[in-house]
Amino acid sequence: MDDLDRKIIFCLVGDGRMPYSRIAEESDVAVTTVHQRVKRLIDKGIITGTRVSVDWEKVGLPVTAVVSVETPTSEPMADIAEGLRSIPYVQNCYAVTGEFDLLMTVRARSSAHLGELLDEIRSHAPGRSRTLVVLATYFDARVPPF
Repeated sequence: MDDLDRKIIFCLVGDGRMPYSRIAEESDVAVTTVHQRVKRLIDKGIITGTRVSVDWEKVGLPVTAVVSVETPTSEPMADIAEGLRSIPYVQNCYAVTGEFDLLMTVRARSSAHLGELLDEIRSHAPGRSRTLVVLATYFDARVPPF
């Protein structure tokens, strides 16, 4: 991966629908070069898809919570995570170090709905948990330099 690949990735992370012609113009290369590079980055698994940025409040999911759970059972964490995947409002799930074993982001319609989701999460991960409700998001989905 060279500087041009990094520039292309940076452009696409900022706007996944950015036309190749604009990326080519900003990178001072031919459109075919950008097209070939993007195809190669996809083939190598470096670019794994495109994302849409959603205003969660406008789609009816204004409550965001970060939920940590402990998994004291002998069931493998991957199996517990697969059960959590069945809850459509669990946006992501990470195995983490420290006090808890799994960390996830949950989107909910209301605090009552969040309570229902927490009950459902506990049915898949019955250990100790901690929930933090997000009050404000100052920035999200930043791309670090690479």
